[in-house]
Amino acid sequence: MISHIFPIFGTLCYLSYPTEWRINTEALYYISVLHNSLLISFSAWTFISLSQIIYTEGIVFQTNYYFQNPHFDKIIYFFYLSKYYEYADTFLLYLNGKEPIFLQKYHHIGAVICWHLCYYYKVDFVWMPSILNSFVHTIMYSYYLGCLLKNNYVRFIKQYITTLQLGQFLVLYSAFYFYRIPIETVFNHQIISIFAWYGFVLILLFGNFYYQSYMKKAIK
Repeated sequence: MISHIFPIFGTLCYLSYPTEWRINTEALYYISVLHNSLLISFSAWTFISLSQIIYTEGIVFQTNYYFQNPHFDKIIYFFYLSKYYEYADTFLLYLNGKEPIFLQKYHHIGAVICWHLCYYYKVDFVWMPSILNSFVHTIMYSYYLGCLLKNNYVRFIKQYITTLQLGQFLVLYSAFYFYRIPIETVFNHQIISIFAWYGFVLILLFGNFYYQSYMKKAIK
């Protein structure tokens, strides 16, 4: 039970962040550039590393297959830890005097909980959301960095990022079939079900965000 304190403590820290804090605008800019640059590099590394493992070992749907590979275990562990670091997305918004939407808060908190459970209990299913999410994040944080650097060429992909975010969860639902019982243990399948419900709510939230941001404006 002690091991589960970390996501609980992390969530409490995330929700109790002092939203009134502000820093120098120039310092915030350079911190934001560094933050996005780090996440681009790390996300790309995760995607390439997992792709290499899948290419080498093949796609195998079996309980605790990939986690027997120490390199795979290390990648997923670091990717899990990065979900805590991604809290900084919200903190940077607060420092800039902006209020994050509910979608972002739910997304960050849920990611920490789901990746924690998958890593701690060695649920092989986690390779699929990790490889999809790292791919999407490589593009997403590249877009954020491009905007910070005032590169207008990246702005056209804004709408497609939300489409990718929606798509990753829709594709992910195919994994629920391949990691069904008895291929996966009953307990691990329950963890996958938690991930599934987390993803289902995200589909609704991202879908609403897409409608409000793009479709509704186009109708007007």
